[in-house]
Amino acid sequence: MEHNGTLEKDSFLALALASGVSVADAAAQADVGRTTVYRKLENPEFRRQIAEFRDRLIATALGRIADSLTRSADVLTQMLDSPKEHIRIRAARALFTLGIRLRDSVDLTARLREVEIELARKQGAQS
Repeated sequence: MEHNGTLEKDSFLALALASGVSVADAAAQADVGRTTVYRKLENPEFRRQIAEFRDRLIATALGRIADSLTRSADVLTQMLDSPKEHIRIRAARALFTLGIRLRDSVDLTARLREVEIELARKQGAQS
């Protein structure tokens, strides 16, 4: 039964570290010593678990941001009709800047996928 407690404690520790908690604070939260945390961090499997937790946290945050992007764009678009000129200018500038960045990001992602596909195709042909 202690093995399950250790696995649970390790998962709790890994999640704390993935969340950006300091080693000292993570150790205190998991009720282990800092030396134990550093020893566990030498284990590639434990570091992989931290990375997996961090990936999940980031994916969740990105999902929440993506859900809000449409609402944010609507707010900026509504601000274009503000009676105050400085607000209209800021909204227009924000939309223009963000639109260009988004287009560049989408374009770069598509190009990267094409390169990855081509690389995989060439590697497959060499095998």
